[in-house]
Amino acid sequence: MIQTLIIGLGLAGYYALVAVGFALIFATLRIFHVAHGTVFITAGYVFWYMHRIHGISLAISATAAIAAAAALGLAIDRFLYLPIMRRGGGMFSVFIASLGIVLVFDAIYLVLTSGVIAVARTTSMELWTVGGAAIRKFDLGIMGLVALTYFLLYLWLHRTRTGLEVRGLTDNEQLAAAVGMNVDQTRNAIFLVASAMAGLAGVLTAYDGGITSDSGNRTLFIAVVAVILGGVRNILLGSITGSLALGIITAYAGFFYPEWVTFCIFAIMIILILFRPKGLFG
Repeated sequence: MIQTLIIGLGLAGYYALVAVGFALIFATLRIFHVAHGTVFITAGYVFWYMHRIHGISLAISATAAIAAAAALGLAIDRFLYLPIMRRGGGMFSVFIASLGIVLVFDAIYLVLTSGVIAVARTTSMELWTVGGAAIRKFDLGIMGLVALTYFLLYLWLHRTRTGLEVRGLTDNEQLAAAVGMNVDQTRNAIFLVASAMAGLAGVLTAYDGGITSDSGNRTLFIAVVAVILGGVRNILLGSITGSLALGIITAYAGFFYPEWVTFCIFAIMIILILFRPKGLFG
């Protein structure tokens, strides 16, 4: 049971990194950025290609993969979302364009990898035995890394000028522009930070269990439910709370009843939409 709990907390770490980026974009710009999953999986494939295929060091491969994710996220906004909005397209048009990005990249990765799982790790996982339970050091490392990342995000949002502008954009975009905020610059920062978070999750996932062409969609779906569960008014607290709950639920459901994992997630989403549409901290 302890082993399953630790695995669930490790899964929650992946979900939390993707969820907080999605929530950041949705709360500030009102964009349902489904291509966030594409950003996630792109980082995983870049990391796998550099480290596993070409033997480049972990640090360099991970840094390049996260940078690629940040660049892709920013490019999607600059060359797809913004042109659509400037030509009078609404949020639904942006959503359809985002969905198109997902389908195109999924098809490309499926062709390039032939659907074979891509695992970047070249060594076995180190284990600790605690009370008869085998606990992976990697899962503990993920929890520590996510905690550090959220702490840095908190400092960024509450202790920097850009972070304060992001929070202002969340409350009222029109007022933020009226008082002289550089909305375009703040928007770029939002996409860069959010995409980097997804990229970090993609790197960790590729190193751990590996990725396939549809991994981004599955991870994003759970992350979106986590955001719905926690709510977008408090980006950090809502994302981490929802991710912790879903990580633990999916771990135990996967251990006892694997066929019920998807059902559990859908059931949680439907119940939340019906009875708590703004989430726990909405």
